[in-house]
Amino acid sequence: MVAASIALLVLWPLLELVSVASEALDGPGNGSLVDPMANTALVGAGTAVLATILGVIAALITERSAVSGRQWLRLGILLPMLVPPFVSALSWLRAYGPGGLVDDFSGFELPGLFGPVGIVLVVAIGATPLAYLITVASLRTRAERDLELAARASGARPLTSLRTITIPLLAPALLGIAALTFVVGINAFGVPAFLGTPASFDTVTTRIYQDLTLSSRPESFGSAILLATGLVGVALVLVTLAEMALGRIDAVPRRAVPSGHSGTRSARARLLTILVWFAILLTTVFPMIALTLVALTRGVGLAPAPANWTLSNFSEALDGRFLGALGRSALLAVMAATTAVLLGVMVSALRNKLGRVAGVTALVSFALPGSTLAVAVLLAYGAGLRDTLLLILIAYVAKLWAVGHRSISGSADNLPPDLFHAARMSGAGVRTAVRTIVLPLLSPALLAGWVLVFLFAFHELTMSSLLYGPGTDTLAVAILNLQQLGDVQVSSALAVILTLPLILMAIPVLVLGRLPGRLMGTG
Repeated sequence: MVAASIALLVLWPLLELVSVASEALDGPGNGSLVDPMANTALVGAGTAVLATILGVIAALITERSAVSGRQWLRLGILLPMLVPPFVSALSWLRAYGPGGLVDDFSGFELPGLFGPVGIVLVVAIGATPLAYLITVASLRTRAERDLELAARASGARPLTSLRTITIPLLAPALLGIAALTFVVGINAFGVPAFLGTPASFDTVTTRIYQDLTLSSRPESFGSAILLATGLVGVALVLVTLAEMALGRIDAVPRRAVPSGHSGTRSARARLLTILVWFAILLTTVFPMIALTLVALTRGVGLAPAPANWTLSNFSEALDGRFLGALGRSALLAVMAATTAVLLGVMVSALRNKLGRVAGVTALVSFALPGSTLAVAVLLAYGAGLRDTLLLILIAYVAKLWAVGHRSISGSADNLPPDLFHAARMSGAGVRTAVRTIVLPLLSPALLAGWVLVFLFAFHELTMSSLLYGPGTDTLAVAILNLQQLGDVQVSSALAVILTLPLILMAIPVLVLGRLPGRLMGTG
């Protein structure tokens, strides 16, 4: 079953993609691909630089300064993880764009929001939590606090200690972060679609979407295939580089104590805390408030005051047209999460070469851009499954089964084998031992993997926008289509409805304060 899954989910679609791409190499119109490729490289590089800088600064503040409310500050830094990227773009438009909340009250709109500057800014904000988590893990393993304290005791100033001790020790992590965030930048679709299209700034992902869904030119299909195939090579090289760099970071921290100061909090620490919270407010909280206020306002041009509030936009968002899209999103997310976890269990159960190959294959498929994977799945299965939910589900599982596998494999490796052997020696059959010993011990990992895949699948836009047909659109696709049609209020209401379940599912973890610890290896 695992071998069949590898073949059907990854190998066959990619072979179909490469085969068709080889035929399209000499096709007309390939010269027009230079601009989107250059734009994509620009977005990827800008995202890598900005996200790495922001993530490192945030990690140094929470882990190397005596800031107050450290745990809540960590949660605030991770907050962008709960907002789908295209919803972030939409919320920034409602907050800082023309006719946005800031424009209504002060006449100011953020310059450069439409185009590469705005795209890089929003994508980098979304990628910052990833850079932050990797930096924190590296600070707690490679750059232990004792080394920096020794430098300070020898007379080095804080910046000198940072430059000569901390940054050199973090070099492998910084290289891995830059590679991963570059991949995030080149894979982005929703943000360039909302912020780049009005400025005629095409990236590879938006050009693939336009060529497959909006263009009537015969050569458009060949251009889309070539662009999708090109992203495969770039993503694989960068992910391999990131794996090699991050593999040098220890998986388990060597210290059990917090790495931040425990002494009296200085005025500088209080100022840093205020600045970080202010940045979180401006980049995540305020845009989501603006999006919600627009969704509550009766019409375009009206001030978002209580006198103009209404729930009619939410009522329209939940009528027959969009309620079906919400149901399909939920159904696809449940099926993808369940299938991905089952695949993860099967792969984790294999302790042979095939199991290792399957794990690597799952990681490769997760690293592939959604546009590329969608085109490959369309080529492999489109003839028989076009305009069906099953086609979208195959793409979801191919993309996300690595999430289920990674969530389970770590816990499975740490299971004490003596318990299973004791149950078998006491007369329990294999199924009984698995049901009574293994599954209860793995249940937290199984639940975590299921929830993660559900969240990814529920707000997925890139693959859905390329694979949906009549009656198979998802909620994310409905928001994209409404935004392109200029329906500001209802698209905002749908975006709030899409994001709300993600936040509600995260509330128990946030209240318990366990998410950052688990993600950083300390929980």
